[in-house]
Amino acid sequence: MDGKWGTRAGVAAFAVGVSMAGSQALNLGLGVAAADTGNSEAAGGSSSSEAAPARPGRNASGAGASRAGVPGAGSRAAAQSTRPRSAAAERPSPAPAAAAAVESGSAGLHPVAPVVPVPTVPDLASAVTSTESAPVAVVADPAPVSQAPQPAAPAPVSRAAKSTLRVALTPAPAGAVATVATAAPDDAVTDRVSGRLPVVPTADYLSGALLLARRALLGPGAAAAVSAPAVTVVDPNQHVLLIGIDGTNLSAILADSYNQAFFDLMDTGTTGVATMVGHTTISNPSWTGILTGVWSETAGVSNNVFTPWTYDTWPTVFNQLEAADSNVATTVIGNWEVIAQIAGAGSHPADTIVFYPQINDSWEETDDAVGARSIQAIQDTVAGVPSFQMTYFVGVDDTGHDTGGAGTPEYAAALRNVNDNIAEIMAAVDDWEAANPGEEWTVIAVTDHGQVLNAPLSPILAGLLAHGFQSPIETTVFVIADGPDFRDGHINNTYSQMDITPTIMSLFGLAPEPYSVGKPLMDKSASDYIPALPGQAALQNALSDAISMYGYPDVLTDIALTARTIAATIPYAIYTGVVALTDALPDLLKAPIEFLGAVIYQLVNIPVQIFVRLTGVTGNSIIPPQWWPFYPVPGTQPVPAEVLSPAAVAA
Repeated sequence: MDGKWGTRAGVAAFAVGVSMAGSQALNLGLGVAAADTGNSEAAGGSSSSEAAPARPGRNASGAGASRAGVPGAGSRAAAQSTRPRSAAAERPSPAPAAAAAVESGSAGLHPVAPVVPVPTVPDLASAVTSTESAPVAVVADPAPVSQAPQPAAPAPVSRAAKSTLRVALTPAPAGAVATVATAAPDDAVTDRVSGRLPVVPTADYLSGALLLARRALLGPGAAAAVSAPAVTVVDPNQHVLLIGIDGTNLSAILADSYNQAFFDLMDTGTTGVATMVGHTTISNPSWTGILTGVWSETAGVSNNVFTPWTYDTWPTVFNQLEAADSNVATTVIGNWEVIAQIAGAGSHPADTIVFYPQINDSWEETDDAVGARSIQAIQDTVAGVPSFQMTYFVGVDDTGHDTGGAGTPEYAAALRNVNDNIAEIMAAVDDWEAANPGEEWTVIAVTDHGQVLNAPLSPILAGLLAHGFQSPIETTVFVIADGPDFRDGHINNTYSQMDITPTIMSLFGLAPEPYSVGKPLMDKSASDYIPALPGQAALQNALSDAISMYGYPDVLTDIALTARTIAATIPYAIYTGVVALTDALPDLLKAPIEFLGAVIYQLVNIPVQIFVRLTGVTGNSIIPPQWWPFYPVPGTQPVPAEVLSPAAVAA
């Protein structure tokens, strides 16, 4: 298994050297605090004027002409189709919340971090606003799943041959429907993220033991009391594609004219320059938040070790959709183990999970495998059957880790490769829509965190310090939404990563969980604005200006989150080291080494969990419900034969 920061022998030197300084000192002393302002250096060689072939606009005539609505600021505005946007009122009404027997004290197990407002529109003379709105509450099935999703068949990687075996769908078992009883966040303060540490009530220090006792009484997946079964039918013509691009700086995208697929997506949708300041800039915490709708502090995730019990308490978007209507076809295709594990966790795993390990030591080839399989899944989507697909690319982030940050030519090349994959994916969406009139696709692109331009010192530390701290280049993220409910060429800087799951639920006509920190992106349209000047260049300049809005959290939060990252990295390093060692051992030795590794891991992890609780991770389990930390990765694919090296084929 490849760790997100790699299995690095020098983690001890990292912990000792870095623990003596806060991230402000790190960023200043090691030269990583360069502001992420969209300059050409941010993409290392990305100042080239070479451009990728432009993909036809989503609203252009021909394939994909189903996109319509408020014209964007691009040159394709004259080619808008006449299909009206579907207003929020035209979507099926959200399902009524099932009557819940509210569990005594359960609200205290779902603390919501306080937030502070930050500017939502940059100080530009270009802002023009408009309006919209919609509502709220869903269900999750607590029945445990006895079988993991079956691995799907391998897909070819070659761009010349995109055909693969049909994605096999394994329906999730139907079961009782339950609501999650918790305190609803204050709507007035949930639009933005926090620059301060959450307040930790004294009772929360016992939540690990309480959760353990609660699960013992109620059983796994019992996040709330069971209510009467309910049948929900979602919009059968709705299709949503979530594209996750790990560790990607918006400034690096904007600085390279090659990234036309990204620009087309921005031009035919609404882009948010968001921030996660005050929250951990590590992948598993971020993706857990994106896929559940609660920040990682609340969910209790502080590093990249997968903890399946997290998703019993905080159901993923896959769990929520499948519990509401098992007819929704849910698919996850990616190349990081933890994404596949999250997709397979909780009461209702995704129907289809496809995980590609690294191919030929090349993240670009592995991203291409993800792109090819995603295209096949889109082509195989059945008209009249609602579908949600997540496509996840790890190549940009891992290339930055391997080569020294986001300022390297290799990082820019990896980003260009993802751009090419997105262009082909969007072409497949356009073709599918043209062949199936009346069916709607909404495409959302998001990243989990940024990455420093030039990580310092040795390659080991460069990999470790690429992100995880609180510099603006690490905490500034983006959300792009392209679909009938979003305005072309607009910007909305109230968008948050926590809005993703509520948005997906709302698109299917379902109400978001009441504990969700975010809200549907469609409900934030009053904050949309458009640059005064037309064209993609003006849009890109306005986005670059918006990036400069964000800064550091307060000093105490910065110090606390720096200490949290350092501490949480120690058990993660032990975990990845044991995994790498056992992968290289004969089967006879795997079990005893794993057992010893699990014991060492827990001896280190328990005090670390106490420490991260003190830094504001209120939802973690100090005493884990399961002591064994090594879990299988569902949907793991064999390396496709056509990309094996000649030596491997001969062997």
